[in-house]
Amino acid sequence: MKKFTNLKPEEKLEDPKKTLFKDSHLTVIKYENQSIVTDRDVVVVIPYLIELNQIIIRQEYIPAYKFADGQELHVCLVGGGIEQGETPEAALLRELQEEAGIVVRPNFKIEIEKPLFMFKGSSNKYYMSILTLTELDYQEIAVDKTKEHKLDKAVKIDVKYVNSLNVSDVVTELMLDKFKKYANLS
Repeated sequence: MKKFTNLKPEEKLEDPKKTLFKDSHLTVIKYENQSIVTDRDVVVVIPYLIELNQIIIRQEYIPAYKFADGQELHVCLVGGGIEQGETPEAALLRELQEEAGIVVRPNFKIEIEKPLFMFKGSSNKYYMSILTLTELDYQEIAVDKTKEHKLDKAVKIDVKYVNSLNVSDVVTELMLDKFKKYANLS
């Protein structure tokens, strides 16, 4: 019994998720002695209008990219953050409508790949999809542009020009590579 008399009560551990920074877009927490960026999970999609042999991409004004390279507009994917309580499929449909003016018919089967983390210092995941649409699968509507997105627009690109796109981010590059394999362009 003597050897147990030197035991001390366990120290109460600090909050394992201490918030270091938080704003409307992201949070940085301290977790297991690491600073981790937490943000909403993201869905990205390449709508492939098969009968037109076109994909839809975005030309966007992205302040972080402009800060880094001075360029006004950048080529990126249709997509965005998954809202709280929203499924990746519902977010994909919402982003398609908001950013590309595409409304997919009810009960259209959406396939989303296994989510991937962006990098080691971030806990958010990217849900990716190539969505092949026939003319019967969707209708086009006008996109309501907000003040902060007045320069942004969805652009239809003929598949033969996919190899000449000058993209700015790793996710868009990855998805275009996946699309090239999917459409036998590589």
